[in-house]
Amino acid sequence: MAQNKAAGFAPAKRITGPGAAAVKYDILTALLVTAARGDAVEARLALRLSLIITARFNWRSGCFAVGQKEMARMWGVTERTAKREMAHLRGLGWVAVSVPAARSRVAQYRIDLDRVLGATMPHWDAVGPDFVARMSHAPEPETDSNVVPLRRDLALPEADGTGWDGAARRLQAQDQALYSAWFAPLQVLEVENGILTLLAPSRFIASYVRTHYLTRLLAAITAENREVREVQIVCEGAG
Repeated sequence: MAQNKAAGFAPAKRITGPGAAAVKYDILTALLVTAARGDAVEARLALRLSLIITARFNWRSGCFAVGQKEMARMWGVTERTAKREMAHLRGLGWVAVSVPAARSRVAQYRIDLDRVLGATMPHWDAVGPDFVARMSHAPEPETDSNVVPLRRDLALPEADGTGWDGAARRLQAQDQALYSAWFAPLQVLEVENGILTLLAPSRFIASYVRTHYLTRLLAAITAENREVREVQIVCEGAG
């Protein structure tokens, strides 16, 4: 099960103030599409966490306080199963104990939204390219008026078993101009220990993609290859 973080999303900074309601819906959408499309364990945990968030989560503090008996009732399981599921969520790093349980007081839990979103990332594309772009909060090409796209109409990479060919098709379908300018020049260097390393032809392209589009890249590749947890961009001549 993926443990990567949603690089650059920083939801804790966006769930209060203007536009916060939309961000909250996006977080729940990411969880629910994972509940619909993930493997059995991932889907079950995503659905149960969605219910906790909807019913008991305090967005401002980033925590929820629910007793084991109440949790079991909401999930329709025994208290023993609820305890086991919470242990699983803690093991994944999705939740952590913030304040331990004490006499007459239930435990308080914190949700690591970055880690949760990282786990849901392989399923973002199923919602639509607009959702991927929004979750990646990557600027569209026309907003960068001082940057001129460097290459256009480049061929898609051939299948090599890494998933990059499928990721490239996804990225091209989302935005042809963006793909041609920034993603088409990238080449697979290696995949090792869950890290996909892509080679850029220049330091400028490597730096720009890292800064603006790394989350979008990771979302596309994890949708094709669940073993990839991280993307690194290096440039020719580096090191």
